[in-house]
Order: sequence, then structure tokens, then C-alpha cells
Amino acid sequence: MFSIFRLPRSDRATLTLVDSAPATPADGVPTPPAGLRRTLPSEQDRALTSEARQWLRSLPGRERPLALCSMYPRLANRLAAAWEDPVQTEAVFDELMIDRRGGRLGFAPLVAGELMRLHRLHEKRLESNEGE
Repeated sequence: MFSIFRLPRSDRATLTLVDSAPATPADGVPTPPAGLRRTLPSEQDRALTSEARQWLRSLPGRERPLALCSMYPRLANRLAAAWEDPVQTEAVFDELMIDRRGGRLGFAPLVAGELMRLHRLHEKRLESNEGE
């Protein structure tokens, strides 16, 4: 499945789908270290790109990650951009599903389920390409 499961146990980061992180008393949100803070999202990060809309339409109906696209268009855009490159797609999945920064809250169950279904679809594509 995700390449984390192919790593020795000692090299694995924490897998975070849905979890709760301790909040800071000031604003209720954990503050990452300065080097790991994200920049504010751009306008493009707040909406699906035309490439992502096309990718979404290309997926089988039951595999379309509608909650992901609605709640996290920036992440859907990244998956769509990487989808044709198996190595890059796997790297995006690993980055989304493995907490390497610590304290990430994870995804809502609906979005986590969509990501898992997309990853299974990705693996099926790889298997079918290997058999050709």
C-alpha cells in the first residue's frame, strides 16, 4: 500500500489519518516550528485547477474524491498534477498520509477514506501496467 509499510519499523513516521493533537492555549491551534510553517494559501490553492477537474472526471464515479476536492482543493490539485507519474503519485500519497512534522490533526474520516480508495486505484493501475 503506502511505501511506509515497506520501511523497517524503526524508520517509520507516525501515520495520522484522524487524531487529535494538543492545542496551545492561546489560539487552540498547535504552532509548528518556524522552518515548517506554511505560507498562506494562494487563490489557486483555494479552487480546483482545470487539470484537477479533468482528472476528477477521468476517475470512475465511485472513486471520485468529492470531499477531498471540496475541503482540500490544493491537495486535489497536487494529486491531479502527479497522477500520470507513478513515483510522484506515491510520494504525494506518502506525504499526505504520514505525519513527519508531528502534531498534525489528520483528515476527516470521509476524506481519509477517499484517499485510501484513490491509493487502491493507483495501485491497481500500477499492477495492470506491470502485466502489459
